[in-house]
Amino acid sequence: MNTDIAAQKALDRLAKVGFELLTEHEKILATVWTFEAQVVNRGFAHYFSSSAGDMAAYSPTAFTSIGALQKAEIAAKANRVFGAGGPPGDQKTRRELVRAFGAEARSTFDVLEMEYYQSPEDVDDLLETYINKKI
Repeated sequence: MNTDIAAQKALDRLAKVGFELLTEHEKILATVWTFEAQVVNRGFAHYFSSSAGDMAAYSPTAFTSIGALQKAEIAAKANRVFGAGGPPGDQKTRRELVRAFGAEARSTFDVLEMEYYQSPEDVDDLLETYINKKI
């Protein structure tokens, strides 16, 4: 199955039933796909402020599941900017926290974004391999 189609199906189901009712496979696809799109295009501050950030706590697990271990660690580090408990599940609360972050947190996001961009792990290839194993 095409990666774009599989991810879109997972995102469509996410919109209909919410994250908790997705299958594990759908959770992985939706989480990795939205994380990749948001962080690459707009950065961590935008990712956490958007509804995509609702899945942030799951992102290290999702990346690990597809074999993107370096990106899983980057996601975990970004989550820890919010403290030991990670980012809140509520978008409004996360957005308020991100707006209140000081220079140190923003600098951490900048460093992690550079690490993410420079990672040799190809999310598209890893997702395709993951999807093909599940078919």
